[in-house]
Amino acid sequence: RENEEAHCVSWQPVGTHGRWSEQGCERLASDRLYTTCSCCHLSSFAILMAISDVEENVTLKLVTYVGLSLSVLCLFLAILTFLLCRSLWNVSVALHLQLSICLFV
Repeated sequence: RENEEAHCVSWQPVGTHGRWSEQGCERLASDRLYTTCSCCHLSSFAILMAISDVEENVTLKLVTYVGLSLSVLCLFLAILTFLLCRSLWNVSVALHLQLSICLFV
């Protein structure tokens, strides 16, 4: 499509994380079906298609952090419930406790 653009990128490690970077890579040719890239180093490579400029969405970030916080809180409460309700203890509760601990970690 005319509003899509192919970007030749390589994986750049940054600390314990990383990011895709166009540094050291260039697009040599591109048509409707094929894209040819050239990079001056060895790494993991990809061709990313950008329909429009990617912008950071503050609302999405807020929903992500609120959802993650609620999930961790609920897992913690589930772990406490499984540990403190010994009268309900059976194999199923033990498996649910272990699953909750793994998800919490």
